[in-house]
Amino acid sequence: MRPHLLEMEAFGPYAEPVTICFDTLCRDGLFLIHGSTGSGKTYLLDALCFALYGEVSGERSLKGLRSDHAPPQALPQVSLEFSAAGGRWRVERQAACEVPKSRGQGTTSKGAKAGLWRLLGGEPQPVAAGVQEVGREVARLVGLDAAQFRQVILLPQGRFAEVLRARDEDREALLKTLFDTSLYERAMGWLAGQAKAAEEELRERQRQQRHLLEQIAAAWEPWQREGQSSEKPPGEAPEEASPDLPSELLPEHLPTVQGAMEALQQQAALHLDRAEARFLQAQAGLAELRSRAELWDRRQRAQARLQELAQQQEPMVALQARLALAERAETVRASMLSEADARQRREEAETRCRQRLERLRRQRDAADQAPDAVMALGLLELPEPARLTTALNALAVRQGELEQVLALAERRRGARREEERARQELQEANGRIARGQELLAQEQSRLDGLQQPLLQARSARDGLTGLELAARQAARISTALQQQEEAVRQLQQATAAVLAAEAAQHQARTHQLDLRERQLQGMAARLAADLQEGEPCPVCGSRQHPQPAPVAADAVADAALAAAEHQLEETGRALVAARATQAGLQAQLEALADQLPEGPLPSLQAAQAEAARAVAELEGARRLAGALDGLEAERQQAEHRVQQFQQRLRQREEETIGCRQVLAEKQKGLADLNQRITAGLGGDHDPATLLLQIQGLMQALETLIEAAQQRALALSLETEAQRRLAGDLARAGFNDPQALVQALAPEAERLAWSRTLQQHAADRALAQGVLAELAGQELPELRPDLQAAETGLASADAARRDALARFTRAETAVTAITGLIQRHGTGAAELAEQQRQADLVQGVAARCLGQSDPHISLQRWVLSAYLEEICGYANHRLSQMTAGRYELRLSDASGQRRGSKAGLGLRVLDAYTGEEREVSSLSGGETFQASLALALGVADTVQAHSGGVVLEALFIDEGFGSLDPDSLHLAMDELDRLREGGRMIGLISHVAALRERIRTGLEVVASERGSRVVVGTLEAT
Repeated sequence: MRPHLLEMEAFGPYAEPVTICFDTLCRDGLFLIHGSTGSGKTYLLDALCFALYGEVSGERSLKGLRSDHAPPQALPQVSLEFSAAGGRWRVERQAACEVPKSRGQGTTSKGAKAGLWRLLGGEPQPVAAGVQEVGREVARLVGLDAAQFRQVILLPQGRFAEVLRARDEDREALLKTLFDTSLYERAMGWLAGQAKAAEEELRERQRQQRHLLEQIAAAWEPWQREGQSSEKPPGEAPEEASPDLPSELLPEHLPTVQGAMEALQQQAALHLDRAEARFLQAQAGLAELRSRAELWDRRQRAQARLQELAQQQEPMVALQARLALAERAETVRASMLSEADARQRREEAETRCRQRLERLRRQRDAADQAPDAVMALGLLELPEPARLTTALNALAVRQGELEQVLALAERRRGARREEERARQELQEANGRIARGQELLAQEQSRLDGLQQPLLQARSARDGLTGLELAARQAARISTALQQQEEAVRQLQQATAAVLAAEAAQHQARTHQLDLRERQLQGMAARLAADLQEGEPCPVCGSRQHPQPAPVAADAVADAALAAAEHQLEETGRALVAARATQAGLQAQLEALADQLPEGPLPSLQAAQAEAARAVAELEGARRLAGALDGLEAERQQAEHRVQQFQQRLRQREEETIGCRQVLAEKQKGLADLNQRITAGLGGDHDPATLLLQIQGLMQALETLIEAAQQRALALSLETEAQRRLAGDLARAGFNDPQALVQALAPEAERLAWSRTLQQHAADRALAQGVLAELAGQELPELRPDLQAAETGLASADAARRDALARFTRAETAVTAITGLIQRHGTGAAELAEQQRQADLVQGVAARCLGQSDPHISLQRWVLSAYLEEICGYANHRLSQMTAGRYELRLSDASGQRRGSKAGLGLRVLDAYTGEEREVSSLSGGETFQASLALALGVADTVQAHSGGVVLEALFIDEGFGSLDPDSLHLAMDELDRLREGGRMIGLISHVAALRERIRTGLEVVASERGSRVVVGTLEAT
């Protein structure tokens, strides 16, 4: 980071605008800022820090930055142009303040504002806006946050010595602001959590083991009491007594418990076998008695059944006689059913005759005309067949006559349609004449309307050349302006692409430097990976390697570093390509500017509107000129169509005369047909209706004749069925049909009677067979007693079930206790391994938390490494400034202080005495030298660990007055060496000797109206 131009107004003691060009001041690389005490020298550094980060050094508040000397409406503003991350930038900030209201009394608050722009030679490109966003972007560009910036680039008055003089706790807080050790702090927290979790898991595993012992004791306790107090059945050997164990079961008692439970299970199995044998014996005896009792019961049932069947003999004889009578009646059932069917059919035929006679009478009464033979029929009763046939023939004759009349009526309908068609054709001919006259008038009007468009088209054709020239000129201007606007937009995109490529290159460079630093930090682990037992160490030469450095989890491989370097090269090529694109677009803009005419140019919208208007006017003229030939042709066609319409109109008038003659002929034929139809109908009747009525009468008469024939046939069949039924009744022995009906029985009832008789005979035979079978069994007179045998079986079964239940409980208890003992054994092994892991985790955590030797926490050990690196850089410069007398060293406070606060002490080695002493023993000048060297060492270390950040500026505020001339000379020599690499060095001091050595700088002059700055060559005092 390198500042170029600082501007401020109404800031601190500076009421008027102040501009400081650092490029002019630092031509020699070193400049001096001096002035009277309280004039505002330090405010210049505050303005620099405020412009970048919105913060100030020292103890000043952001609310008091507005100058009390400035006008009431003036706002405190600071801007800074600086270089960083390969580009030049401008940052502007306005501090929050109170200003008078524009209206009324009182003040109003003005909020803080900030903006960041990139300077690319032309218009500044905005990058960020807003206080927070600008702060984040500046920190990214510079590579340092505000605290690091104040410690590395700005060394505020009285603050740069705080690293040397601070207590260990304060030095730790300061180092934390400079170096991010949050990873190690989180690691310490994680290790503490892991240690606590391991301890809790260990306690939980111990509790589980105790719980398993309690479960085993609970499962064993009932069997121990049962083994000591249970009574055994007579005749059985006593069980082995359960071992006496203490009330609290211990792991060494578990084999004894398992052995005792297995012995109890074996005894329970022996008792179960004995009870099972006694049960089977009692069960066999009871089965034998039940078999004898079953035979005795069968004999008793057979004897009782024979007595019951003997009592049913008389009803069975009566049932046999009834079944025989029903079977004789069944032989006459078919004749009886045939006679009933014939009678029913005769009755149905008579009913149909009456219905059809009534239908014929209704249709004859409803008919408009009927033949005389039909009207002469008497339809109150069935007429003779001959008269019915005569009436049917008369209806057939009348049907033929009506069919002829119906054909004439059809011809009349056709004649009417033809007459109507001729009438319509006449009307259409008249309509065509009217439309022809209308079309003729329209075409004549169209011919008259073509005159004006013809005149306009001829005029447009004559002005085409001038309009084409104007349209081409307007289009060229519009296209050039549009291309210029597109080129400007593309240039903005290319500029953004250049910014993005520069940011990507910076990020890739940061990543590559971080990987390189981490690889160097892990070099000890890489060397340790190649160590062989008995082989000398390439670093210390020892053949013993008690604690080789472990490989870190984030160790950087060569491939990862190579990939990062390749990515850095890729981003560099991308940046070159983006800048080439940007240059090409700038050249394109210059070429487009040459294409535009001189003088004021219209806007793109106005040029596009003018081009569109010229094109529209040209297109309109072209359309009119292009339509000229068409209009001429259309005029000729219109004249031709007028002649055609006049000719067609004369033809339509001739067609109308022919249509009138055809209509007269059709009307004459229609009148002749009407006369013939009226004569055939004998009146004004509808021939179709009369024909339907005659056809209905014919159908009704035909169905009546058919019904009369069916009635005669049914009467003949009924007589034959009555004769056959009388013969069958006599042969079956029945006097009349009523006796037959009484003797008949349904088939299901007859089958039931037959089955009852058969079952009675079968039951009698079965009972007699059972008695014959049991005659040789020598059964007792009394039934065998089963109660005593069943009681014995129940007792044996209860004993068997008790033995089975005891064996099952013993088996379950043995399985449960064995499983618990196995789980306890497995848990004991896991507990030992868990104890070992917990000891390991707790040991590592205690070491990293500073709770064990050497009692230094991991985070403080890392900070100590940073401090050691700072001392290395500082001692190089302190040796130059003190002629090799003093050297800063870290103090080994582990033996004096223990805990996380040890390991960050500083002492100074005096080469004159060879002794280390406290830094507080240094004189004022020596303290300044050591503090300056240490502050510069901090800057070097931060730069080395900030991803390749280039620190091109350093500002030191006061402290040189405490040095004697020789020490001042040595300190200035060291600052001269700092500026040799192009670094800008700015000093704030009252020391006159500095004005003799530093001839360039600025002077801050205080007055009643505020301070002002004078830049130039300084006068030696």
